Amino acid sequence: MRFSVSVPATSANLGPGFDSVGVALALRMRAEVTPAKKFALEFEPGPNAPSHDGFESAIRRAMQRVDASLPRVNVRVANDIPLGKGLGSSAAALVLGLAIAARAHGRALSRNDLARLACELEGHPDNALPAVFGGIVVAASSDAGAHVRVRTNGHVRALVVVPDITLSTGESRALLPERYDRADVVFTAQRAALLGAALASGSWRELREAMRDRLHQPYRVSRIPGMEAALALDDRALIGSALSGAGPSLIALVRNASPKLASRLQQCFERAGVAAHTLSLGLSARGLLVSSNGKA
Repeated sequence: MRFSVSVPATSANLGPGFDSVGVALALRMRAEVTPAKKFALEFEPGPNAPSHDGFESAIRRAMQRVDASLPRVNVRVANDIPLGKGLGSSAAALVLGLAIAARAHGRALSRNDLARLACELEGHPDNALPAVFGGIVVAASSDAGAHVRVRTNGHVRALVVVPDITLSTGESRALLPERYDRADVVFTAQRAALLGAALASGSWRELREAMRDRLHQPYRVSRIPGMEAALALDDRALIGSALSGAGPSLIALVRNASPKLASRLQQCFERAGVAAHTLSLGLSARGLLVSSNGKA
């Protein structure tokens, strides 16, 4: 039994869609699975190979959520998703592990079943659901059944600026206040509603305003030099921009590949003394892929 599995990177929130909105990106974590006498997990070397055991533990934990016994297979993972940068690498690892275990053990788990398990393990749906389903997903809770999948626009791309700093999800969440001003809650609720309506109707021109937020971004941005300037940047090619997940990366939705805008965004961080690099990515209509014939 040989098969391959791949899972896309994801960007959560898109501004006011806190813990509820996510988009799949054309950047993947892949695994080649082959028969073996006992279970083994290895990672191809590269800039996005894990540097600690947490990543391997996430894959194993997900596999053992399907079956307590690890299958007798060798899993070789090649990862293109930057780790710890707000691009859904942890969700991708969990979905990868679930899919490998389900296939290796012959479990007939549907995509909805895998989505439910991924949400349980991840704790929130904004990365887990687009990792499984692809496209853009709007969800009401960690219950995988309460979601709507929105088709992506083939003419829209994402510029993802990845600063060379570390900001864990735990640290990022700890920055958020216990209480909010009513005006900030109303401001964000209005734009969250507009975000969902704009995505569902394809009114992409409304995203510039719809991706503004006052519940989480202002508190997190203060810890990322250059982010405030990058979010304030205006450009004809720009549809809208936001902190990607908990950060520290920025996602800018653009109408076409725009090297000039990519350079301007990256320079916001560099002027603040932070090295950064930019990825120009399509939005992925496909989520989890499993294949017995070639690479997924």
